[in-house]
Amino acid sequence: MKALVAIDSFKGSFSSAEAAAIVAQVFRQYGIDSTGVTLADGGEGTSEAFLANQRGGRWEYAMVHDPCGRLIKAKYAFVPDERVAMIDAAMASGIQSVKTDVGFVNPVMTSSAGTGELIMAASRQGATKIIVGLGGTGTTDAGIGLMGALGAKLYDSYNQLLPANISSINLIDHIDLSEIATKRLQLVACTDVDGPLTGTAGAVQMFGPQKGLTDANLKDFERWFQHFAQQVDPINQGQLAGDGAAGGMGFALRLLGASVVPGFQMMSDVAQLADKIAATDVVITGEGQLDHQSPHGKLPVQVAQTARQFQKPCLCVAGSIQLTPSEVHAAGFTTALSLIQQVTDLERAIREGKQNLRLLMERVAPLLLLLESKNV
Repeated sequence: MKALVAIDSFKGSFSSAEAAAIVAQVFRQYGIDSTGVTLADGGEGTSEAFLANQRGGRWEYAMVHDPCGRLIKAKYAFVPDERVAMIDAAMASGIQSVKTDVGFVNPVMTSSAGTGELIMAASRQGATKIIVGLGGTGTTDAGIGLMGALGAKLYDSYNQLLPANISSINLIDHIDLSEIATKRLQLVACTDVDGPLTGTAGAVQMFGPQKGLTDANLKDFERWFQHFAQQVDPINQGQLAGDGAAGGMGFALRLLGASVVPGFQMMSDVAQLADKIAATDVVITGEGQLDHQSPHGKLPVQVAQTARQFQKPCLCVAGSIQLTPSEVHAAGFTTALSLIQQVTDLERAIREGKQNLRLLMERVAPLLLLLESKNV
């Protein structure tokens, strides 16, 4: 029995590499040959996965502003020989920065500028190609802060210069990109969702509530985003796949000339995932929460779809499963299993994530051996 482990990072609990190591340790006790693949889909942990699959890479650090304007130390992956940098937008503009003891910081007060500053830092370090992973962010500003940090100028209908923040979005008539600092860079927007900027699957309606948008301001943000898209992107109007990633940073990067690619596609190519799945018997994947956003480009579903191409069974492990059995099967999984061992709260579930993964794999391993014996 050969198992391939390709589990996404569980925020605050364990990384993709740590998950693979835990599963391998358990499976080894049962005589199951396990191979781990460090993967990401453009979300949190993408830069770490990128480094794990590259030679000669290292971490670089820069001081940038978080979504609330506080100065923080953020890191990014850099491969000097290739002059390539891999940035997680979550490092500078992460959702953890907008959470408080009583909820979220007012979304009108947050900005994606820090991610733009991190791009600038990578450019100054010598990177000529910069890949930006767009998952795990806490801002919903259509990427205006990012654009401003990179030198974009926003104007109203009277040709008056506007500040590069969300308060300007409904007044923007046109933008000037002539002084953008990234003109000579190859930019790649690495998305973990395929939603557009606006609409029911967009940055506001689909993902806004996770970042503090309430029923009271959802309609305003949606209207503002529609106005912005119509003014600066009259042909596509923000409706291309990935425009809604990271609260609209995907849209902003596309306007700046970035190519937009699914994060899973890029990372699976780097890790040679298809070849590894073809050579295995069963695939183990997973993420913190398996829900209705998962089919929109999330890593586990992408792994499952690849496994299905090779007619390999695929098990999904998750902290929370909000899909019905029929939805789980439609997504490509053989089945989905929860890590949670008992009634608990989120904080404890995150804290005990590694232990719960180990316990779950100790239950799964005998089942895999049983299936193998039935197939002999």
